[in-house]
Amino acid sequence: MARQRVASQQFSGPDALANPLSERLGQTMLVITVMIGVLASINAVFIVWATVLDARRSSAVARALGADAGQVSASLVYAQAIPVTVGALLGIPGGMALFTGVGKGGPAHLPSPVVLPAVVVGTIALISLLTSFPARAGARRPVAEVLQAEAA
Repeated sequence: MARQRVASQQFSGPDALANPLSERLGQTMLVITVMIGVLASINAVFIVWATVLDARRSSAVARALGADAGQVSASLVYAQAIPVTVGALLGIPGGMALFTGVGKGGPAHLPSPVVLPAVVVGTIALISLLTSFPARAGARRPVAEVLQAEAA
């Protein structure tokens, strides 16, 4: 009898019961989204570290010609921030198109237009912050040591 009552209840409308499947799906999607965000942040740090290692010689030459460590690390941060900005700006319409194409029949809604620019700015700020640590570490190596190691 209880099973018939639950089966006859509606999962939409003002008197609706909570749909346990959609609640569980929402929790699962949140966990997957957080995991992807953490993985992307770690990936960004390793990409910057590889960029710092690749740019050792050119950074050392720039420092030998008068640039300080702050200018060298800022150039590496800007070099990473430009593609992030392009990706974030292209990702918003791409994500909205994907959401509209895939999300048929679900009760989900697109995010507020106020939130989207905040996401772009937050993404650029986060990547710039994550980029600054390896860039500063690489820019602080002595110029003579880098140039001698590259010549050998």
